[in-house]
Amino acid sequence: MKKSGKTLKQWLSELENRHVQEIQLGLSRIKRVAEELALLRPAPTVITVAGTNGKGSVVATLEEIYSNTGYRVGVYTSPHLVTFNERIRINRKAIEDEQLENYFELIDFARKDTALTFFETATLAALLHFEQHDLDLVILEVGLGGRLDATNIIDNDLAIITTVDFDHQEYLGTSLEAIGTEKAGILRTNRAFIGAASDLPASVLKRAMDVAKPVLINGQDYSYKIADDILEINFRKQLLQLPKPHLHPDSVVAAVIASKILSEKLPVEDKNIAISIKSVHLPARLQMIEKNERRLLLDVAHNPQSARFLAEFVTQQKIHGNIHAVFSALNDKDIKGIVEPLLPLVNYWYPARLESKRACVAEQLLKELPENIEQTKGYFSSPEEAYKAAFRQAKAGDLIIAFGSFILVGAVLNAVSDSYLEELL
Repeated sequence: MKKSGKTLKQWLSELENRHVQEIQLGLSRIKRVAEELALLRPAPTVITVAGTNGKGSVVATLEEIYSNTGYRVGVYTSPHLVTFNERIRINRKAIEDEQLENYFELIDFARKDTALTFFETATLAALLHFEQHDLDLVILEVGLGGRLDATNIIDNDLAIITTVDFDHQEYLGTSLEAIGTEKAGILRTNRAFIGAASDLPASVLKRAMDVAKPVLINGQDYSYKIADDILEINFRKQLLQLPKPHLHPDSVVAAVIASKILSEKLPVEDKNIAISIKSVHLPARLQMIEKNERRLLLDVAHNPQSARFLAEFVTQQKIHGNIHAVFSALNDKDIKGIVEPLLPLVNYWYPARLESKRACVAEQLLKELPENIEQTKGYFSSPEEAYKAAFRQAKAGDLIIAFGSFILVGAVLNAVSDSYLEELL
């Protein structure tokens, strides 16, 4: 096989533009190539995590628990915040550029005339990476839905569904029951299932009862409470006391329950669980950064449910100054549903243009924001420019929120450096 010599940047650009449809669900194409490369069993134990929100927190907690225990853990997540390499990790270390270049070459050769989407190619690269490293555990985060998502070519030993709410309705259906059916497609016969939310739709619960074993649902088969900075989990007549998590407790507790039901294959001590709950870090999930007496809150909320979570968190902060929102979204999102929970809280809006084929045009964003020019500060050419304007406008005690899209939040996160801020002061 002759190498093309393309850099990672060139590969990513080519893959983004090669396939006409950015999202094309279905397993036949990727499975054909995965079989050719013998990638269908990346580790002795596989966990697959699906859900509208909270997937990243489950994955990060599991990754922390098992890495801290000494296991070799491969993780595949999406999308990324700053660099593509973040998506594919082994024991929290991101894949190298050269490794990705080699994997893309191999996939391109193996696919022959099979057209693969960007996400399918990325998934195959992750599986190639895992196959090379003799792992104990692989954790796969579903990209979209579940049943027809590229990650679902891999049979899992444990499936976790976090929440089911409205997002990607054009692909998953227009009711929660339909969306739940798609997500429940990751469940496997006689394999374990954890329902991390207490209000999962009937379609998920029915599928779980029909095929999975054991089935563990939050509020039914386990429960938890938080008091005095202690997380108490009741599971199988045992009480487990752990530190209060800084990620969403539903997600963290689901990860803890996962570690318990996989304990025969992958034993974990409670002290490592406690350490991991304190040490786990997930950027841009209610992440607060303080700079020059201003607070910046980064959150990748990009659907109505996650926006409601964000608004609830902001309300709890008891901000005495003004709140500034740096915001944008992709054109297939429910812009009104994302903005609505924040409208009563935000004083000033800074909508921004995104570098994406799926980016909202200015008119889409602006029609959902306050028309008053004092409240909506124009339309900015980039997230960085919007953040710069918000930072200059903000006073001591004010809060700046960046939300609405992984692309926007990643750009702002990348911009928040001392050298960048020095230019603004």
